[in-house]
Amino acid sequence: MTPLSVAFFALLAWMGLGLAGSIMVRASGKPLPFLFSLSILPGLAVVVSGLWALSGSSVYSRTLPFGLPGLSLQLAQDPLSSFFLVVLGFVSIPVLLFSTGFFRETPPEKAGWLLLWIPVFLGTMGGVLLAADVFTFLLFWEGMALASFFLVLTDMEEGWVRNAGFLYLLMAHIGTGLILLSFILLSTGQNGPGLSSLSFEDITHAILPRWVPWSVFLLSLAGFGAKAGIVPLHIWLPEAHPAAPAPVSALMSGLMLKIAIYGLMRVDLGLLGIRHIVPGMGAIVMIIGSLSALFGVLHALMQHEPKRLLAYHSIENIGIILIGFGLFLLFWTTGHFVPATVAFAASLFHVLNHALFKSLLFLGAGSVVQKTGLHDLNALGGLIKNMPFTSIFFLIGALSISGLPPLNGFISEWLTFQSALWSTSLQQSFLQSVVVLSAALLALSGALTAMCFVKVVGVSFLGNARSPQAERARETGLPEKTGMGILSLACIAAGLLPFLVFRLLDPVVFSLTGDALPMPIQNHPWLWFSPISFRQAQYSPLLIVFFLALVLGILFLATRRAYSHARVAPTWNCGYPARRPRMQDTADAFGQPVRRFFAPFFRMERTIPVPGDTRPEYHLNVRDPFWSNLYGPLLQMVVFISEKAEKIRNRRISQYLLYSFVTLSLLLLYFEERS
Repeated sequence: MTPLSVAFFALLAWMGLGLAGSIMVRASGKPLPFLFSLSILPGLAVVVSGLWALSGSSVYSRTLPFGLPGLSLQLAQDPLSSFFLVVLGFVSIPVLLFSTGFFRETPPEKAGWLLLWIPVFLGTMGGVLLAADVFTFLLFWEGMALASFFLVLTDMEEGWVRNAGFLYLLMAHIGTGLILLSFILLSTGQNGPGLSSLSFEDITHAILPRWVPWSVFLLSLAGFGAKAGIVPLHIWLPEAHPAAPAPVSALMSGLMLKIAIYGLMRVDLGLLGIRHIVPGMGAIVMIIGSLSALFGVLHALMQHEPKRLLAYHSIENIGIILIGFGLFLLFWTTGHFVPATVAFAASLFHVLNHALFKSLLFLGAGSVVQKTGLHDLNALGGLIKNMPFTSIFFLIGALSISGLPPLNGFISEWLTFQSALWSTSLQQSFLQSVVVLSAALLALSGALTAMCFVKVVGVSFLGNARSPQAERARETGLPEKTGMGILSLACIAAGLLPFLVFRLLDPVVFSLTGDALPMPIQNHPWLWFSPISFRQAQYSPLLIVFFLALVLGILFLATRRAYSHARVAPTWNCGYPARRPRMQDTADAFGQPVRRFFAPFFRMERTIPVPGDTRPEYHLNVRDPFWSNLYGPLLQMVVFISEKAEKIRNRRISQYLLYSFVTLSLLLLYFEERS
C-alpha cells in the first residue's frame, strides 16, 4: 500500500459514490442529501495520501492495466501533486458537509443530478493531479470540464444559465486545444517528428529545439489561463458562478481554478523544465498576473450580485498567485535563489489560502441567497441580527481575502512583497520596473479588496433590512454552519501557525528547484516567522493577536468607565422624522469614486430619468469592456466567415467529390515531397 494507491482508490470511491447516490435518489424519489456526507470519507483519504507522500518526499508511480490499445493509464504522485491533493481533499470535506444541509429541500431530480456530478467532479480533479502521461491528463482534464459543465447547468430551465454553461464549455475547450498543442510540441521534440512518447517522464528529459520552449510556455499559459480565469480569458467566470449552486461555485473557484494553476506549474517546471525558462517568461507571467489582479478587484467593486462579485475576486486572486509564480521564474533564472524560493512558497501558500477563504465566502453568499431569495446587495441589510453565525463566518472570510493580519491571506501577500523587495538585485532595468510595478499593483489590489468587502459586509450584514425578505431571513442549519466553521478555523489556523503550512511546502519547493526554503526559525517556529533572516523581516502572528487583544481590552474598559454616567438619548435622524432603509449607503456609493478614477477599465451604460416620471430612478450598468472591444468583433468575424463558408455547402454530390479529390491530391503531393 502506497500513498498513490490510497489516492487512486479514493478517486474511484468518489465516482462510485456519485453513481450509487444518483441511482438511490432516482429509485426512492427523495432528495437524500445525507448521501453527500458519504463522499467526505474519500476526501479524508485524499488528505491522508497527500500528507503521507509529503512526509517522505518520494515519487510513486503506477501503470493501470486499462485504457486504449497502446495507451495505458499512467499515474504518479510527487510532492507537487501531493500538496494539491491535500488542498483538494481538505476543502472538499466542509463543502460536502455544507451540501448535506444546503440541498435538503432540493427536488429529487436535481438532487440526483448533483449527487452524481459533484463526486465525479472531485474525482476527475484528483485524476488530473495523479496523471503521469498526456493521455491520462487530458482524459481526466476533459472529464473535469464536462462534470463542471453539467453542474453549472443544474438549473438548466433558465435561459441565462444555459448561456453561461455553454460559454464556459466553449472557453474550456479552447483552453484544452491550446494545452493539447503544447503537449504535441513537447512530445515531438524528443526524437524528431512524430509522437515518440506521451509519458511525462520521457518528456521531461526531451531535447527541445530553440523555438519550442517559448511556444510551449505561451500555449500552456493561455490554455491553463483560460481555465484559471486570467485576463482576457476570464469572461466565462463571472457568468458561470452565479448560475451554479453555491457549493458548486465553492468547488469551482476554490479548487478547479487551482487545478489549472497546477497544470501550468506541471508543464513549466516539470515537463518544460526550469532549464528552458528565461527571465522574459517570468516577466510575462507577472504582467498578466498584475493586470488580472487589478482588473478583477475593480470589477468586483462594481458588482451588486454577491456571487458575481466573488467571481471577479477569483480573477484577482489568480492574479496574485501568478505574481508570486512570475517572481519565482524571474529570480530563479537570474540566479537569485533565495527570493525565488520565497516567491514560489508565497504562490503555493496563496493557492491554499484562496481555496480556503473563497470557498468560505461562496458558501456564505449561497446561504444568504438561499435564505433571502435575493441576489442584490442593495436589497439586503441587517442580516447579522437574524443570521449571526453566517455573518461572523463571512466576516472571517472577508478579513482573510483582504490580506489583514493575523489571518492567512496576509502571510502569502506579505511573502510576495518580501520577494519583490529584491528587485534592486536584478541587472536589467526593465525587469526591475516589472517587479516594482507588479508589487505596486498588488498593494493597490489589496487596498481595493478591503474596500470592496467593507461594502459587502456593511451593506449586507449591518444596518437595517432593506427589504421584507432580508428582515425575515433565518439562520442556516447545523451542517451549513459546521462546514463554514471548519473553513473559518482553517483560515485562522493557517494565519496563526504558518510554519505548519511551510512544512508542507518545503518538499514541493525542494523537488522542483533542488533548494530548500530558507526558514531560520527552528527554535520557536510557533512564535516567530522569518522567511529570509531576522535582520530583514520577521513576523509574529501570536504577538499581533496579543497586542490587538490588549489594545481592545484597554479601549473597552476606558470607554465603559468614561460613559458609565453618560446620558442616553435617541440617535439624531438628521432632521428626518424617521429612519428609513433608503437613507443607508448603497453598494453604488462605495464604488462611485473608483468608478470615476478607473473609468477606462469599465464600459458604463446610464439610464437617465425622463422628465415627468412620478418615481424617477437613475440606473447605471457597468459592463466588462472585453465583451465589446475583443469578443464582440471576434464573434462578428466568426459569423462572417461562417456565412461565407456556408456557400460551399450546396448539397451537390459532384462538388463534394471534387473537394475530396483536390484534398487527397494535395496530401499526396505533400507526403511525396517529404519522402
